[in-house]
Amino acid sequence: MSHTTDGRRPRAAGRRRPRTAWWVSGGAAVLVAAFVALDAADIVPGPFTTAPQIEVDALPSPGAIDPEAEAAAAPLPADAPIPSGLDEIVEPIFEDAELSGRWSYDIRDALTGDVLLARDEQTAHTPASVTKVLTGAAALGALGADRRFTTRALVDAPPAEAEAGADTGADSGTGADPGADSTGPATVHLVGGGDVLLGPGENDPDAVMGRAGLTTLAQDTAAALTESGITQVTVSADLSRYSGDGWHAGWERPDIESGYITPIVPLMQESGYSEPNERYSSRHEDAAAVATDSFASALADAGADAGLEVVVAEPSAAPSGASELAAVESAPVSQLVEFMLVHSDNVVAEVLGREVALATDREATAAEAPSAVIDALASQDLDTGSIALQDTSGLDYGNRISAGDLTTIIEASAQAEGDLSMLVPAMPVAAFSGTLAPRYTSDETESGAGVVHAKTGSLATVSSLSGTVVTADDRLLVFSMMADEMDRGTSDEARLAFDTALARIAECGCG
Repeated sequence: MSHTTDGRRPRAAGRRRPRTAWWVSGGAAVLVAAFVALDAADIVPGPFTTAPQIEVDALPSPGAIDPEAEAAAAPLPADAPIPSGLDEIVEPIFEDAELSGRWSYDIRDALTGDVLLARDEQTAHTPASVTKVLTGAAALGALGADRRFTTRALVDAPPAEAEAGADTGADSGTGADPGADSTGPATVHLVGGGDVLLGPGENDPDAVMGRAGLTTLAQDTAAALTESGITQVTVSADLSRYSGDGWHAGWERPDIESGYITPIVPLMQESGYSEPNERYSSRHEDAAAVATDSFASALADAGADAGLEVVVAEPSAAPSGASELAAVESAPVSQLVEFMLVHSDNVVAEVLGREVALATDREATAAEAPSAVIDALASQDLDTGSIALQDTSGLDYGNRISAGDLTTIIEASAQAEGDLSMLVPAMPVAAFSGTLAPRYTSDETESGAGVVHAKTGSLATVSSLSGTVVTADDRLLVFSMMADEMDRGTSDEARLAFDTALARIAECGCG
């Protein structure tokens, strides 16, 4: 089956193109963020809360993100001067901040990997949502940037129908040959394939959330059922792709109502959100049931003229002989990684972790996914010595990584030529997109606007930031800044210190 298109979203009237730079050295083209001049209102629906307990960016409407933003490239000189004296710029900022708890940083030249300034960079910290950097790198490596997840509708005919198929010489290897002689309803299995960004409507080729639509799947399914003469069906979700408990012991049930997470299954509509177009939304505790109901309703509508009757049953695994009626495909992994990083989507992060587990011959469970992510990083020759993961989203306080190992992953992406090179460009842009949209807007930090690309992390006692920054001399640097074990309510102080330090680095003509 051919992939659905991932064509570019038409540019809105008045939208300005982001200006990006390509740094070419030794035959490798490294995408960096030199400057982004986007209409923020065209990208994000509003400001992010300034003091979240857990970080999550509000989910946009399905068509609110350009799945593949067009950019005009300008060369970033490979011989741009490497800055010196960063200690004189950065250290006073952290000293004045008087941060509680522990804090570390690692700042390097992206091209050479030279460490320009570091403090306790081998100390392992709780990373919070910066964990998603690891998950994204692992997914790009283990799954590949072009991998898509398929949601299928399979039919399992009732026994009488199967016997009729056998009497007429039908191929029993595909289950039944559906026909009009059925004495009971056929079962349509809605098989979850790892797409948790299914839209309730028709396929939207310009969206990430909603690229695959349940209405399109239902319409195609209804057409196939009508052609086969089936007029009664029972719809059942097949969630067997993932095993074990979809809930991780390190999460808290109130986080469902808060919208941070929900039990992980391979079939969801709009990341499980109850109000996906609202600034803040809870998540459905049984997200698969919501997707199943949406599909069943659309199936009944699509088959109404043919007299199709539809009822919904409890989830069940499709038998091996069930026949495929229709299928829809998600956006590619590269765009799912971007969605995860920009919106700090914990559900997408947990699903990608499970898909990495499957790709590396492990079970897709909450227990196996974290170790699968670490192994996928190691297979790309990335340092994993300090990494200990309990989940793949960053909600668990038990996760650990050092600023040094985290920066190594960012450096590897900046220097990569293959799929890993897509990691850094997928990160939020300071003052313009995702969880960085409300930051770098003050007099102290605005110099970092557009030139800092980074993944953020926030828990009640944790703040972290990891990505790239371009200096005034057009030199690309990679960095990680981490603070944990802070007094509750002081994470804003760490964020301000991070942002101020990076803004000063962005101003630096100190090569």
